Amino acid sequence: MIATAPEQRAVGRDPAALRIIDTDLHHQLTNWEEVAPFADPNFRHRIVKRGGPAMARHGYKPVGAPFGTAPRPPSGAHPASDPAWVKEHYLERYGVDLAILTAQPQMLAIGVQPNPDFAAAIASAYNDWTLHRWLKPYDCFKGSILVAPQDPLKAAAEIDRLGDEPGFVQVLMGSAGEVPFGRRHFHPIYEACVRHGLPLALHIGGEGAGTSMPPTAVGYPSTYYEYYVSLPQSYMAHIMSMITEGVFQKFPGLKVVLYEGGIFWVPHVMWRFDKNWKAQRAETPWVVRPPSEYILRHFYHTTYPLERAPQAKYLHQVLEMIDAPRTLLFSGNFPHWEFGSPFDMAQELPVGLHRRVFVESALEVYGERLLKPNA
Repeated sequence: MIATAPEQRAVGRDPAALRIIDTDLHHQLTNWEEVAPFADPNFRHRIVKRGGPAMARHGYKPVGAPFGTAPRPPSGAHPASDPAWVKEHYLERYGVDLAILTAQPQMLAIGVQPNPDFAAAIASAYNDWTLHRWLKPYDCFKGSILVAPQDPLKAAAEIDRLGDEPGFVQVLMGSAGEVPFGRRHFHPIYEACVRHGLPLALHIGGEGAGTSMPPTAVGYPSTYYEYYVSLPQSYMAHIMSMITEGVFQKFPGLKVVLYEGGIFWVPHVMWRFDKNWKAQRAETPWVVRPPSEYILRHFYHTTYPLERAPQAKYLHQVLEMIDAPRTLLFSGNFPHWEFGSPFDMAQELPVGLHRRVFVESALEVYGERLLKPNA
């Protein structure tokens, strides 16, 4: 087990006193030996061998200085590897009261690992490491239950195993996949999310890696720049699939958070989806409302990286179209600030929207688990 000194527990947080809730912090595992105590004995040697398991990767990498202007330890260690350092130098320095841990970038391709049993073992061990290294000692961090969707029954079992742990506030899957996520094959995962009152989060990052489809609808781009700009295509496909396959008729309480996809593409999808539903609705009679209503009711978006419009009025129009006071959440994306400071991006928002985006919408999406101690 990892020895850490728990901070003093609070009986609960006062929502009115919260300043910022960061919904996306990429905590980093730098030594896979720390995961060994939590790993399935059948896979332990493969997880810790040669510095960690071979993870699915794509061939794109950003250029420029890593981490942008994010604070970094003078020792040269990874900025998000030590929870005590992150708490002091990121959370406390920037006024962040709570931060939801997602996963380090390479873990976001867990869903396109070729071996589903190995992928499930990695995710389970990583979750336990997160629980004991970050969540139990620190109430300021909240966790995501990472699952490998290749075997939905195993993923559902992982949600059941950890779903009652108070430190976990959502289920996390990488957005890369072999097929769209509305397929009924995946429904046990959504059923488990609803059973435990946990939102489902999708995070961009594994497109084009492992067993996934190409990162764009027409194949592989040449540059990271093109790759990154094209990534919301995966969200468009998953949204249309989940609505068309009846996910939200079957699981009306399911909430889906879309990380790092921007927002300017959302109105286009809503309008085009509605237009074609009117002509083709007989094919999917269980879709009983216009698709835009499902999108606005069930999907949430994050601020990093928020597109910068040529004029503020365009941003304000899009914010209105997506019902941003309810659907937009602040995300710091720490320490991956290559595209700029998350706080500078959020300053583009109308002042009257700040409290909703920085605090209140996250409280509505994640509920009381955000306010309670982790142990």
